[in-house]
Amino acid sequence: MYYNIDKLKQTGSLQHRGGNGRPRILDNLSKIHNKSVSISTISRHLHKFGYKNVLPKSNHMLTSNENERRVQWAKKHKNDDFTDTIFQDESSFQLFRNTVRRWTKILIKN
Repeated sequence: MYYNIDKLKQTGSLQHRGGNGRPRILDNLSKIHNKSVSISTISRHLHKFGYKNVLPKSNHMLTSNENERRVQWAKKHKNDDFTDTIFQDESSFQLFRNTVRRWTKILIKN
C-alpha cells in the first residue's frame, strides 16, 4: 500500500511502467536477417499473421473405375498436339497418411 501511495505521488498514476522482461528479438518478420531465433519465436509470429500449423487434408486413393477412366483419356489423347498447353500440378501424393505439418494461411470468406 505504501508503495502505491509513493508511486502515485511521484508519477501521478498507478499504471505499470512496463519494460520488464527480456526485449523481443523480432518486432516483425522483415527484421529476421542475420539473427538467430528460436522455433517458438517464428511460430509465434506466424500465428500473429494468421497462419496455422496443420496437417494437410487426406485424399482417397483412386478407385479402379477412376483409374480406368484416366487410362482411357490418355489413350484417346495420345497423339494430340500439346505444344500450346501448359500443364500445372501443385499436388504432392503419398501412399500413406501424411504426417508432415504445414504452415498455411487461413482465409476467412465473407
